[in-house]
Amino acid sequence: MHSYDPRSRTRPAPETPAPFHESRSIVRDRYFYGMLLQAEDMAVEQAFHLCNARRHALELHGVGTVRGLRVDASGIEEVTVCPGLALDCLGREILVEQRVTVSLRDAVSEATARIGRAPGAGIPVGAPRAGASEAHYHAVDVFISLLYAEAPDRPVQAVGGPEAACAPACDDSRVQHGFRVVASAEEPPGPSTADLFDALLAHDVTHERLQEWLCDVLVDERLAAATTRCAEEHACVTLAKVRVVAASRPVFVDNVSCRPLVVPTALIAGLLQYLAQNPGRCR
Repeated sequence: MHSYDPRSRTRPAPETPAPFHESRSIVRDRYFYGMLLQAEDMAVEQAFHLCNARRHALELHGVGTVRGLRVDASGIEEVTVCPGLALDCLGREILVEQRVTVSLRDAVSEATARIGRAPGAGIPVGAPRAGASEAHYHAVDVFISLLYAEAPDRPVQAVGGPEAACAPACDDSRVQHGFRVVASAEEPPGPSTADLFDALLAHDVTHERLQEWLCDVLVDERLAAATTRCAEEHACVTLAKVRVVAASRPVFVDNVSCRPLVVPTALIAGLLQYLAQNPGRCR
């Protein structure tokens, strides 16, 4: 740091600061007295807080089921999704507040048609009756996923802006957050860190090298890329794999094997406390 001599008429030249690099996705309004606020200013303010919250949820917590969202068989080619909460690969919350019934008919038809094109591809569940298609006596697996969605809401009278030649118009004043439940014949691609951790776990991790191992995980570019594997619509929150025969009630609902999980901090703390109090349980 430069010292300043009060007897001198000149101050020392300041050091040249490091160049500024902007984060284009992070910008906020800077208000001042008498500032004219426009719709764009409000949108920037809202986007700043919304994007920060979603980035926090994604980077610090992950993608998948936070709580609830169990899938149960409920009828002929039909399942029910229970209430719960999930985070998708963009950090967006998907809140299911009541039970939702989902038809599997289209997904089952597509999967069954594939069996017809590739005999033996299904899972036999019984001998077909005379004259019936063999494909209809094979179980198929379909997948249930959550997809974040938005819908405009509450249209109100709006003063036309320059882009509308100042003509009065009607515009939606709110955005309703929601979701869609998707049933598909193929498992949607979702975020995965399996390849990254498999590569890192191939090396022995000792107590002395734990810090080094953690650093290798956090700075590996594959960790950031793990959330980019979703399909274009980001239907990455897979809930269950359902085994079903056409025109029948689902045979089996697997809520475990394909479901990504977001483990709440309180649960992690509880598990660590349990293991500390019951060391014999840790193998």
